[in-house]
Amino acid sequence: MKNLFILTVFALIALTSCKKDYTCECTFTYDGEEIESESVTINNTKSKAADECDEGDSPETEFAFGSECEIK
Repeated sequence: MKNLFILTVFALIALTSCKKDYTCECTFTYDGEEIESESVTINNTKSKAADECDEGDSPETEFAFGSECEIK
């Protein structure tokens, strides 16, 4: 029974750390209004894909466009 528990724990760790395809959707805004949306597929673990997707975030400034990206 102890061996089964250990194998189950390792199986769960392996499944959660596998690389999968995640969709990063970015919404671009200007003057508070959405002007465009774009999706990109990222093949990585969920936490690394989320970090990579978050790199696309940028606040809207007075003279520039803004963007908000999130994993879907």
